[in-house]
Amino acid sequence: MKLIWIQLALGLFQTDLAVKHEIDNNPEFEKEHMLPGGRVQIKRLRNYGMAGGHFAGHTGAIIRGSGFMTLGCAGSFLALLSKKGHEIQKLGFALLTGGALSNLYDRCRKGYVVDYVSFRTPFSRLNRLVFNLSDFFIMAGALLICFGRTEKTEE
Repeated sequence: MKLIWIQLALGLFQTDLAVKHEIDNNPEFEKEHMLPGGRVQIKRLRNYGMAGGHFAGHTGAIIRGSGFMTLGCAGSFLALLSKKGHEIQKLGFALLTGGALSNLYDRCRKGYVVDYVSFRTPFSRLNRLVFNLSDFFIMAGALLICFGRTEKTEE
C-alpha cells in the first residue's frame, strides 16, 4: 500500500512535466488563449524567479532553497508512509512532493519554471499571477496535510 502513494507522487510529477513540455515547446502558447467562459487564460510564462517572479536572477539560491524544502517534504512523506492510517495526509504529501519535484526539476534543468494558467478576476494583483499544475498540486497537498492532522487514526 505504501508504494501506491509514491507512484501517485511520481505520476503527478510526470504528468506536470509532460504538460509543461508541451506548453514550453509549442509556439502557439506564446499567445493568450482564453478558455470558454473567459475566466481562465492559457499562455506560457517562463518564470526565472520564485512565486510571482520574485528573486529572479538568483537561480542558484532558489534551487538550493527549493531543494532543501523538497527534500524536507519528501522525508516527511516517507516517514509518514511507515505509519498506519493518515490517508488524507499521505495524499497531501503525494501531491505536495510530486508538484515540488516537478518545479525543482524545471529549475535545475532549464533555469526557469514553466507557468501557463492565469485567472481573470476583479482583483488586479491576482490577475498577474501565473500558475502550473505543480502549483495546484502543492496548494492542494498543503491543504490536505493540514486537514489530515485532525484525522482519527489508529496508532
